[in-house]
Amino acid sequence: MELKNVLELAKERKKGQRRMDLFRRENLETWILFFPPGDVQIMHNHPSDRTYYVLTGRGVMKGRNETHELSAGQIISIPAHEFYEGSNPFDEPMILLGNSHKATPEDVAKAGGQRNEIDDKTGKRIIYQHGGGRDMGVLAD
Repeated sequence: MELKNVLELAKERKKGQRRMDLFRRENLETWILFFPPGDVQIMHNHPSDRTYYVLTGRGVMKGRNETHELSAGQIISIPAHEFYEGSNPFDEPMILLGNSHKATPEDVAKAGGQRNEIDDKTGKRIIYQHGGGRDMGVLAD
C-alpha cells in the first residue's frame, strides 16, 4: 500500500503544471488536475473511461452536447471516446482527482491513438499516439 496526502501534494506543483501523477499501476492511473482561474483545456478525448472528483473549487466540464458546473464534493464520469473540456471561469482554483483504467489495445485502435483533440482552426480531429501532447499529432476526419 501507498498513502499520499493529495492536498499537501497539490501545494508542490510547479507553475503551469496542470497534471500531477499520484499512482501509475499496471491497469489503473490516478492523478490530480489543476485549473487556475480562467484556465480552459482543449476539447479532447481518451480511449479509456475517466472519473474526476472535485477536491476544491468550482469549474465546468463541457461535452459536445452537454455542460456541467462542478463544485467540491461532486464526481463526474466521462466514457471512453467522449470529447470533453474542463475549464475554470471562476475566481478560485479548482483541483480535480482523476483516475482511469489502462486503455485496452482495442480501445486505442478504435480511437486511432492515445488521445484525440479537436483543432480550433479546422474543427478536425488531431490524433496523438502517445497522449498528453508528447507527439506532434496527425489531422484526421
